[in-house]
Amino acid sequence: MELLVVKDKRIDYDGSAIQSHWAYRNFGILGNSVVVFRGKCDVKVEEMIDIEDLRQSKEIKSDDMVHYIIEVFDLVNTLFASTLQKLFIAKLCEVLGEYGVKTNRKGDDIYVNGKKLSISIATVSPVSVKIHIGINVEAKGIPKGVDAIGLKELGITDIEDFMEKTGKALVAEFEKVKKDSLKVRWAQ
Repeated sequence: MELLVVKDKRIDYDGSAIQSHWAYRNFGILGNSVVVFRGKCDVKVEEMIDIEDLRQSKEIKSDDMVHYIIEVFDLVNTLFASTLQKLFIAKLCEVLGEYGVKTNRKGDDIYVNGKKLSISIATVSPVSVKIHIGINVEAKGIPKGVDAIGLKELGITDIEDFMEKTGKALVAEFEKVKKDSLKVRWAQ
């Protein structure tokens, strides 16, 4: 799995990066990938993947987030997508623990002191699994009614270092899972 951490520019997330081959079209990365970048979040209605959010007319917004766009071509089904998403969320919780942050995982969201730190969605395209995870850098520009928190409020101020560290952790976790799946034989 290839990792790209974009540090030289901001990229806003509007939901369109969940389309297949986004990393290839935008960065020339062909195959399994994690692209980490920083920017605003404002998911347009036509890009919403979560039908429950769409039915409830929820807004998905933040003024500043670290975004992870993950694409995996190995197995394409929604159960695998959802499982991989939750594995990556759990891994992010572990890394946040290394920063001294006590987290709670509720499904595919990360909470700190009862406040929402992240958003996430997993889906499939005809050719790949796609996952977006967004972590608030600051809890600004969040929709009304969402009690949120950001990395800076947790004392994590070197955001580029955080992006690099978490991106490497997600890739290492995926590579370990893949290796473990290859080293076993079938039960007879």
